[in-house]
Amino acid sequence: MFLRGLNQHLWILCIIGVGIAHSAVAAPILDIQTNGLKKVEREAVLQKISEKVNSEFDESKVRADIQILYDMGYFDGIEVSQQPVQGGIRLIFDFVERPVIADVEIEGNDNISTSDLEEVIKVKKWTIVDINKIQEDVGLIQKTYEEKGYYLAHASYELKPNANGEVKLVYHIADYEKVQIKKIVFLNNHKFTDDRLKSVFQETREGEPLSVLSSSGTFKESSFKNDLQRLVLFYLDNGYVKFKQENPIITISEDKRFVTISIYVDEGEQYQMGKIDFSGDLLFPRGDLEKEVQMTEGKTFSITQRNADIQRLTEKYQDLGYAFVNVIPKMDIDDATKTVAMNYGFEKGSLVHFGEIRVVGNTKTFDKVIRRELRINEGELFSGSKLRISKERVERLGFFAPGEVTFNQVTHKDRDDIVDIEINIKERSTGSVTLGAGYSSVQSFFFTGQIQEINLFGRGQSLSFQAQYGAENIWRSYSLSFMEPHAWDSDWSAGSDIYISNSPIPYRYLIRRSGVQLKTGYPMTDDITAYFTYKLEYLTILESLLNPGAYADPTLDKGFLSSVVLSAVRDVRNNRFETTGGNYQSLSFELAGLGGQKDFAKIIANNRVFWNFFENFVFRNEVEIGGIMNTWGPGIPPAEKFFLGGPFNLRGFEAFSVSPVNNTQYGPEQAGGSSEAFALFEIEHPLIKEAGLKWVIFYDIGNSFPGMPFLSGNQPILRSDWGVGVRWFSPLGPLRFEWGFPITRVYNAAAGIIDPSSQFIFFIGTPF
Repeated sequence: MFLRGLNQHLWILCIIGVGIAHSAVAAPILDIQTNGLKKVEREAVLQKISEKVNSEFDESKVRADIQILYDMGYFDGIEVSQQPVQGGIRLIFDFVERPVIADVEIEGNDNISTSDLEEVIKVKKWTIVDINKIQEDVGLIQKTYEEKGYYLAHASYELKPNANGEVKLVYHIADYEKVQIKKIVFLNNHKFTDDRLKSVFQETREGEPLSVLSSSGTFKESSFKNDLQRLVLFYLDNGYVKFKQENPIITISEDKRFVTISIYVDEGEQYQMGKIDFSGDLLFPRGDLEKEVQMTEGKTFSITQRNADIQRLTEKYQDLGYAFVNVIPKMDIDDATKTVAMNYGFEKGSLVHFGEIRVVGNTKTFDKVIRRELRINEGELFSGSKLRISKERVERLGFFAPGEVTFNQVTHKDRDDIVDIEINIKERSTGSVTLGAGYSSVQSFFFTGQIQEINLFGRGQSLSFQAQYGAENIWRSYSLSFMEPHAWDSDWSAGSDIYISNSPIPYRYLIRRSGVQLKTGYPMTDDITAYFTYKLEYLTILESLLNPGAYADPTLDKGFLSSVVLSAVRDVRNNRFETTGGNYQSLSFELAGLGGQKDFAKIIANNRVFWNFFENFVFRNEVEIGGIMNTWGPGIPPAEKFFLGGPFNLRGFEAFSVSPVNNTQYGPEQAGGSSEAFALFEIEHPLIKEAGLKWVIFYDIGNSFPGMPFLSGNQPILRSDWGVGVRWFSPLGPLRFEWGFPITRVYNAAAGIIDPSSQFIFFIGTPF
């Protein structure tokens, strides 16, 4: 009665059932015997079965025990029998164990390394054979190949027994080569062109000459399925509520190197939004609810906007404490008028309070670092908007992996009016060491390095050391910075900077600044922070940059600067490193003369706007206006004046070359401006998205002025340029390769040259 598989196992149960039918009285089990166990411990088996010594024999329990033992995955066969003994029976289990895997090999993997595949598979050496797990590994191998573009790859397995009763597991792979997309064809599309529909696909693209640098033209089935969902969403967002598509036809070339994708669509007609109504548990006047709805009557129907409206309506109820409100959209499609009427039905549920708030997964970060970002409190009424803002603030810390911050709502078993919040996080590395070298059109050859930790000892503090060493003495800098975002467990931030930097005053002299800054800030709102900074700096003159006999008076620049800076920053950018949406504003006022040898007042206002206006086309704009005036000192230090030109403002001009020129008895002199105004405009779009390459086109306009032309009523003379460039978001930082072209070239008397016809910029860092 050997069982080899589940069907045999069921057959033996039938035999056992017949044998027991002849027994008038159930006999007690006096002994349980196990045979054939070599690798599996007897105790492990006895723990699994429900039949015990001195218990009455029960056929149904034996049947259940056999199923449980098979589920362990260790046995190929199980035989159960009973042997009469004085006063009862002996229950005997005979086992045939599955063999042990003595070795695991991978064959035929020409395109993916064995070590990479070994990280994917779960079955390891010296484990017992489990066919289900082996088949799962086969699926994981094929998925790995598919994700890397090997669409035709096929994996299988083989078990080879040896003389010791063990087996060798061999995974056989036929990986072929990557399959490139030769053509994507749309059929029956009348409302949108093929090119427009192809632009909807974010992961599936036709192969191009530059595809060899990335996988952009490689066919990946999972990516293609994602893009088909994007296609459906695109049509639904443009009002085609009855859009359908048939299963795509994928044709493989004879040499198995290319595929052609054909997609047949049934677009239907475009529908507009019809009447909007509300029903159910209405806790607000209809007028208040209508204010939350952005997709109003007459607009083209959009499923994304409809879902956003549902979210706003849901949050409005949740802010009253109705955590489990259900907003049900009832759509009434009218084919005659081509409209979609919408009725939002409300089921408010019961009032809910926040219960316990727990943080899970933080092995390094202190609980308080996360909790102080929350805008919800235990015991208060549930609020959807506060919960959303709390999650955004925790994510904004930057200590956790993207998408790995979840706020789970856990309802009490005995109380449905209490909801616990479980904050699950997955920490990421917050320390970094960056080293680099390169050549910059502004700095010549340079070396750069940075050591940074943004979550020091898990307390949310940041500490960084930066150094930049130029081959030429003109550009060198060192800085050490520390910031505590919540000093003394309050909302106040506090920090300090120590720095040394060399930089030129163009056509005058090379200066060195050595200083320290003490900074504190306080959040006025969730988006606006006010700062107070004290700066103490010493400036020395290193060397003259003028021709022999030229004039440059360093008196106003040399010596100590002691100043205070009051500033306010509003930051609602969606990403501070690679911004595609949101805006940023700052206003600062610096007053020097609290000790030291320099006296002036400086004010700078800055505004930045970021807009992803169409299919990864990002518009960026920066406007800055600044002014400086002498207070009670002998004059404005030239090093504090405004010099434009270079990678951060007028990119078509040499660095710091745009400023007023003074005619002195010794000749013309680059004087710097008492005021500045400039605006930058640019459009950026991915060139090779997977490689982090983007192209950009830009236009800049502005100037620095000897006085305040905007206040005096004089028409200011503005300089402008345009240009193109390529950016690479590399591990070292954003690398910029840009060519700027002045629109109007003028003669620079201080430099004794006319503006160059073009300017090449290579720089590390974003322009704004």
